[in-house]
Amino acid sequence: MSGAYSRVFITGDIHGTIDIQKIQLLIAQQGKALSADPDKKLMLVCGDFGAVFEVKPDDWERSVRAMYRALYEQYGLQFATCLGNHENYDRIYHELGEIDWCSDRVYTMDGRRGPLYLQNGGYYTISAAQGPFTLLAMGGAPSADRKTRVPNKSWWPQEIPDKAMMKRALANLDAHDRYADYIVTHTLPYKLQKAIFVKPFLPRGIRTPTVAKMLQKIADRATWRQWFAGHHHKDLTLKDHKTTLLYNTILELKV
Repeated sequence: MSGAYSRVFITGDIHGTIDIQKIQLLIAQQGKALSADPDKKLMLVCGDFGAVFEVKPDDWERSVRAMYRALYEQYGLQFATCLGNHENYDRIYHELGEIDWCSDRVYTMDGRRGPLYLQNGGYYTISAAQGPFTLLAMGGAPSADRKTRVPNKSWWPQEIPDKAMMKRALANLDAHDRYADYIVTHTLPYKLQKAIFVKPFLPRGIRTPTVAKMLQKIADRATWRQWFAGHHHKDLTLKDHKTTLLYNTILELKV
């Protein structure tokens, strides 16, 4: 496999294996073409990857790891996801390996084959067959179901990025002329949430749209080719805002 990705895809939440059908459909449709191409392909995910979720690794997680290893070995398909809200942050931050990838840092489940977790505020320059592109990642979102979950067992407060991560995102933007080809987040900025949903979505007990306001600071400062997000379980493109929500759809980026 060469250093550049021959094809780049992006999709919405996967939730471990719950929404993996979209990946299986891609393989069913393009499996021969994918396997005939010896170069790596990249699948970007807009958060809620969910492959690291339980407090301790179990048989289910081991089967998930084996599945992604097989996708990498058979098709050269590597996954890189921003952070969502349904992730085990304790284990991602403290147990997974951390490596250099595309000019910044990522957490990884299985060495360089991944899957990879993009760090909040990370700015990546990714080599692709059609030319390099840049990507700013900023994950996180408030869980709507946090009241039914157990802290640090099925819900983690780190789903809200801290101020240092936000400063990192803004500093990376400033260092790159306040531009990224693609911005990949889990939820949407405040004004876009208002445009789609009338008012920003807030779980019960949450009074301030912290993550949406963080992302709004990025949106107010940055310019971009396309902004991608998941979380809201919708497939929707707002052309005037250069923004796409993804859930069931897989898009191929013509970088």
